[in-house]
Amino acid sequence: MKILILDASELSRDRTEKLLCSMGVLCSDIYTFDNGEDALEFIDDYSVDLLFSSLELSKMDGVSFADIFLHKFPNMVSRLFITSSSQGGESFQEVKEVGAKRFIKKPIDEKYFQHFISKEIDKIRIKNKVKV
Repeated sequence: MKILILDASELSRDRTEKLLCSMGVLCSDIYTFDNGEDALEFIDDYSVDLLFSSLELSKMDGVSFADIFLHKFPNMVSRLFITSSSQGGESFQEVKEVGAKRFIKKPIDEKYFQHFISKEIDKIRIKNKVKV
């Protein structure tokens, strides 16, 4: 399993990573980036099962990242989670317009995150076991 966390904030990346590790995800399966360009390069080289992206990134904004990512990997729309402290505003509307469907409000509510994301992780684990 490969999980990617994309956020300009090191604190946000660390918090999300710690949450995932506390849920039984191997910490070695989690990859963090602060900019969309490096993340896209990584995704091109390796398949990613789950992705958390902030709207605030360095080198490329989260809307542009989501747009490129969803055009390259349209089947990943349900595995892309946009994290944002504002659930309104222009960037939030724009990322919805490029196709993002799943959102997590910052600061992340740990109980909600664990409940909701654990279901996604279980789906990925089942899917990966089926692969031969």
